[in-house]
Amino acid sequence: MRRRLPTRTGLRVGGATTLALIALLGLVTSVSAATRQADLRHAVRTAEPLAVAAEDIYRDLSDADAASAETFLSAAQAGTSGEERYDADVSRVSANLAAVSADARGSAQLRAADGELLAGLPLFTKLIGTALADARQNLPVGAAYLREASALLRDRLLPAAQQVLKVESDRLTADGKDARSGSGLEFALIPLALAALVVAQLFIRNRTRRQLNPGLLTASVLVLVIALWTLAAGSAERGAVAKAEMRWQAANAVIATDLAAVQAHGDELLGLAARGEDVGGYEKDFAAATARLDALLANDHGASADDARQARRSWAQAHLALLPAENDPQPDNAANIKALRLLTQPVAGGSDAAFTRLDQDLRQSAGTEEAGYLADVRTGHDDLAGLAIASAVLTAVALAAAAYGTDRRLREYR
Repeated sequence: MRRRLPTRTGLRVGGATTLALIALLGLVTSVSAATRQADLRHAVRTAEPLAVAAEDIYRDLSDADAASAETFLSAAQAGTSGEERYDADVSRVSANLAAVSADARGSAQLRAADGELLAGLPLFTKLIGTALADARQNLPVGAAYLREASALLRDRLLPAAQQVLKVESDRLTADGKDARSGSGLEFALIPLALAALVVAQLFIRNRTRRQLNPGLLTASVLVLVIALWTLAAGSAERGAVAKAEMRWQAANAVIATDLAAVQAHGDELLGLAARGEDVGGYEKDFAAATARLDALLANDHGASADDARQARRSWAQAHLALLPAENDPQPDNAANIKALRLLTQPVAGGSDAAFTRLDQDLRQSAGTEEAGYLADVRTGHDDLAGLAIASAVLTAVALAAAAYGTDRRLREYR
């Protein structure tokens, strides 16, 4: 015949197992909730601002390329909008680069890219300064310095900025994934803890002829509350974070579209600034950038997508008026004067007006998506609010109740 486990031994083993599982469930649930909230706080307070700073570095460098060409074309006029934009672009790049560099956190790729930008930016501004000084003296060599500066920016600075953007975007994505996944261990411990409580109560009922154990029953209710709260809060948080990730992907797509537009506008300005010395080169770059822009716009389904596509069509039409001037080395002929006006002033039907409208539509759309991302992440954070502390408190009470219920039965066998 099978030998039955002594009642006192069974109570001790069952009680210890139940208490251990309840304690482990409470610990894992509290730590997991606190860790996931910390990941989401880091995403909002650190990772997202740095990712946006990296985006701004790339965009402002591209815009500085265009603004420097516009300033070069209007060199005879001091204090032009292009000059002000160029100065603002360089200032923002420096500030954002300082912010990103201060949080390298051991990334060799980020340090290398930061180093390239820190070394290359002063050289770029020096070349632009020389180009503008020559242009103000009407020296033709200024165009060569402008081309050299643009080549430096496109060959060295923009690839480095792209690397910075990739690292910071990957970090932001990692925060979201960590917060969405959690440890997962709590979901395995929930049924184990509940099963242990049920088995303990059945054992006591069968061995002691008592129908209910108030202590273990109370512990069961509390563990069930922890389980339901954990499942509900976790599901809501994961849904909010998944929605936030979709928002960030949409923002990235719009930003990529805007960057293509900024680069194309820079190609327009540089083509005119070359004054026939680089026949067709910048026009080919413009065609490549606008082809990428058109492909991205075709896949854009945001709120401003239709307005952006309409602005792009207007820009394509306006660009045709610039082609005669790009191939003419004489800056003072009628074609160049007209092209300069269409390209640097917000006149109706001009390239500058169409680009500005497109740029504003895209930046507004990106801002909307980024704001939505932050709102969804904060919602996910709030969904977990109180779970860590409540789980710890409920676990402590459940442990006390389970220990009391088991101890009462053990006392009967002393």
